[in-house]
Amino acid sequence: MRAKTIPSVLIVLLLWGGAVSCQSKPEASVEVTQSEGVVNVDVNVAAFAALIDTAETGLILDVRTDREFAMGHIRGAAQIDFYRNDFREELAKLDPNVPVYVYCRSGNRSGQAAKMMKSMGFKTVYNLEGGMGAWVRQQPVEK
Repeated sequence: MRAKTIPSVLIVLLLWGGAVSCQSKPEASVEVTQSEGVVNVDVNVAAFAALIDTAETGLILDVRTDREFAMGHIRGAAQIDFYRNDFREELAKLDPNVPVYVYCRSGNRSGQAAKMMKSMGFKTVYNLEGGMGAWVRQQPVEK
């Protein structure tokens, strides 16, 4: 019986060690800003998918153009075109206390939008690193 316990413990320790070492990889979380209760985080596809799958509340926000959105988007996403003249005003209509999961084509516009939302008082914003370009290689899209 003891022989079975030792290998099991070794396997658990090896798996745990691998999980711990994976947590320090830069792709898991590149930019984390937590100040005064504000969370502004860039996350990879796996983390973004896990967040939206497990979140009790939140808004998935696509900031691409109407044409880009129509070509495919994350299921359940709302869309506000970053290039609209009233983009900031549209953001202001959202509840700043509800977590926002924002993405665009490559992560650039959504990164800018995340910074804008932080300055507007949004408490929790997650930006998808690599945007839809990264997402479609690993996750399904809705049309």
